[in-house]
Amino acid sequence: MRTFGKALELAKKDLRIEFRTKNTINFMLLFALITSMMFSVAVPISIAEKVAPALMWLVFLFVGMLGYSRAFLREVELETLDALRISPISPSSVLMGKVIYNISLMLLMEVTILPIFLALFNLSIVDPLMLLVAVTAGNVGFVVVSSSLSVLVIKSKSRELLLPVIMFPVIFPIITSTINAVNAAMRGGDALPHLAIIGAFCVIMVTVSLLTFDYAFTE
Repeated sequence: MRTFGKALELAKKDLRIEFRTKNTINFMLLFALITSMMFSVAVPISIAEKVAPALMWLVFLFVGMLGYSRAFLREVELETLDALRISPISPSSVLMGKVIYNISLMLLMEVTILPIFLALFNLSIVDPLMLLVAVTAGNVGFVVVSSSLSVLVIKSKSRELLLPVIMFPVIFPIITSTINAVNAAMRGGDALPHLAIIGAFCVIMVTVSLLTFDYAFTE
């Protein structure tokens, strides 16, 4: 409980900094809106419903790459990473705090982008609630993976390029499962098996991250 409290305080600190500057949020929103509008213009109406789930997740994926991965990179830029290491906060609390911060950004992006994307493509959704659950589950899985892997590349000079190379193979099961779940929600299929895969993958990643993060963070 104390670990979660420390993580929550760290997340609140990051959110206060972000909402004060709004650099990352504005950049993520602008990129998402421009990309969604370009997709809606470029994709023919006849195939819009078939490709929309993949394009929707592609928007979230690249927006996340631009924003969520900066949770630890910001600490390097502000030269506060060493302060976190010597502070009386466990590495597990630091990881949980960054995950909570990134999930908060994800929810903000989701409630903003998802309605706009659906309106631009004029999509008919059979199960709107399942669609929301599928997109949220996919984004949460993405946040868990990106937050866990960001610490591995923070000391690299080419960290902005290295993180996607490391992340895409790891996150591939979440990408495919999310697209399939969104497809099922749009057409009235069964999305639960795909959501189960996302949930199991998240549990595995959280377990591995908590077991290895102490060493990765202190080193």
